[in-house]
Amino acid sequence: MYERIIEIIVFVMTELNQNKKITEIDIQTLSDLGYTREEISTAFSWLADRIELADQLISVFAPSSPKAFRIFNDNEKDLFTKEAFGEILHLNSIGLLTNQHIEQIIERALLLGLNKVDSAQLKNFVAVNIFQIQNTQINGSRIMLLGNDTVN
Repeated sequence: MYERIIEIIVFVMTELNQNKKITEIDIQTLSDLGYTREEISTAFSWLADRIELADQLISVFAPSSPKAFRIFNDNEKDLFTKEAFGEILHLNSIGLLTNQHIEQIIERALLLGLNKVDSAQLKNFVAVNIFQIQNTQINGSRIMLLGNDTVN
């Protein structure tokens, strides 16, 4: 479920990196791609929770140093499918993944003994890093509300 929300966040971040404002993003495009209103709402609520003004979003997620790029050795490249490796580079370029996040993903994959990390597994790793799901499962609380949740 979080993987689909990651996809929406990536879509929005890509649009924002093309100098669009958050109000200019066509939500109908996301609906046409098969995302539910709840998933779209959850992604936008996560983004809104991270910023005070929509125009600041790019600077919040932008890499701290555009010159700092993580170089992958051959063993690290072989750890990912071509699609997953391309997604890592894309997520890093839009500022959603930092070099530290990439290190954590590589370490987790190696610790789990995975031969090849595919796109689905990568999105799961990203969800763990961004939403910190492993911490929320321990105490039963969540970092974000789902689109159909209510607050009492």
